[in-house]
Amino acid sequence: MPSLPFTLRQLEVFAHLAASGSFRATADELGISQASVSNQIKTLEEQLGCRLFHRKPGQRPILTADGQAFHDDLTAFDSAASKLAAHRRSGTPEAGPARYRLLVGQGNFDNYVRPKLDGFLAGHPMIDLEFNTQPPTPGVAGMIQAGQYDFALINRRCDLPAEPHLEKLARVRGGVFGHRRLVEGQTLPLDPARVSELPFVLPPAGSKQERETLLSFADRGVHPGKVVGHTQYYDVMAAMLERGVAVASLTDAILPPSMRENVILILPLVDWDLEFYRKPGLTAPSADLTAAFLKSCVLDNSDYPALRIYSRNTDRQKSRLIEAE
Repeated sequence: MPSLPFTLRQLEVFAHLAASGSFRATADELGISQASVSNQIKTLEEQLGCRLFHRKPGQRPILTADGQAFHDDLTAFDSAASKLAAHRRSGTPEAGPARYRLLVGQGNFDNYVRPKLDGFLAGHPMIDLEFNTQPPTPGVAGMIQAGQYDFALINRRCDLPAEPHLEKLARVRGGVFGHRRLVEGQTLPLDPARVSELPFVLPPAGSKQERETLLSFADRGVHPGKVVGHTQYYDVMAAMLERGVAVASLTDAILPPSMRENVILILPLVDWDLEFYRKPGLTAPSADLTAAFLKSCVLDNSDYPALRIYSRNTDRQKSRLIEAE
C-alpha cells in the first residue's frame, strides 16, 4: 500500500477547520491550542505540496480550489473507511473498552442526557463516551458527514434541506421567547414591531449564527433595536430570559422544564427538528446500546416538548436483547 502524506489527526483538524471556518472554534472543539491547529494544517499542506486554505489576517480561512477537492475526497475516504469497518462481524466480542465521540447540542445534553448519563455509564463500564456539547456551528451537518463523530443528537431548522445521513426524531417549537412579565397584559403572539422594541440577547457578535438569526428575524419583520448581550451559550441565554432582562430566539426544548411556566413563546418563528446520527459501520453491541441510550434520553422523557415524534426508539428493543444475553 502507498505511504500516505497525512495522518488521521491532520484529516480531523482539516475537516473541523473546513466546517467551522475558525481556528479558535476548531481548537475549542478538539481541545487543542490554536497554534496546534495552525501547525497541523501547515504540515499537511507541506506534505501534500499544495495550499488548502486562503488565510489573511482578520479574515476567516477559506478553502482553495485544491482544498475543496481534498475536502470532497476526504468525504469519500471516510465513506470507504466506514465500509471497511463494516466487515467486522457483529458477533465478534469487543476487545477492551468501546470509545465513542458524540456531538450533542448543549441544551439537549444539559436537560436530557446528563441526568441519565451516570446510570448508563455505571451499567456499562466498558463504554467510554466523549461528548462535545458546544453549541453547534452552522456547518455542523458537514462536520458530522466528514466522520468527526460516531454519534450526534442535534437540532436543525425544519426548513433546511434534509440530510440523508441524519434521522429525524422529533420536532419542537422555535421562536422568540421571553419572560411573561415583559408581555404582561398584551395579546400573544406579539406584533413584530412590538417584539423589535424588546431587549435582545443574540449569538456572538459578527458570527454566522448571529447573521442567520437576524435574517430569520427580518423574514418575520423583526428588527432588534436594543441588544443587551451576545453569547454562544444557550444556558446563559435561558438564564437571562428567566431574569426577564432579554428575549432570544430559541427552541422550547432548550429551556429547562423549571423555566417553562414563566419563559414563554412570544412570537413563533421556524420550528426545529431533533436529528440523530450514527456513523456507518458501527455494528458492535456497544454501539447499539449507545444509540438506544441517546434516543431514550429524549424520546422517553415526558418533559421533552415535542410537537411531533417522527421516529420511535427502535434501537431500544435491540439494546434490551443485548443486555439480556
